Amino acid sequence: MDRSYSLKRHKEFRYTYARGRSQSLPLFTLVYAKSRLDTVRIGFSVSKRIGNAVQRNRAKRRMRAALTPLLHSISGGFNVIFVAKQEVLSAPFPELSREMETLLRRAGLWRDKA
Repeated sequence: MDRSYSLKRHKEFRYTYARGRSQSLPLFTLVYAKSRLDTVRIGFSVSKRIGNAVQRNRAKRRMRAALTPLLHSISGGFNVIFVAKQEVLSAPFPELSREMETLLRRAGLWRDKA
């Protein structure tokens, strides 16, 4: 995933959590909020409840890799945060992408390719 799509600052995460809406499935919770930018900005959050630093970083890498092919189908103008749940570590990789797409469609952030 290109770094230009990343939420980087703490205040961006705070804004998204405070103003955003959420959708949830067994592997992730999706939090999203309208932003002033035309592009989509994406962040990943993995709690210490998931495991030690190695496991948390592995979860973030898997989430980034699963989302990369979906990036161009996400509507612009939103901040999006994927919050990992414990099951992310053991779920098969294709299931991660499928669930991310489902959450994005539920939230109305998915645009079908024309």
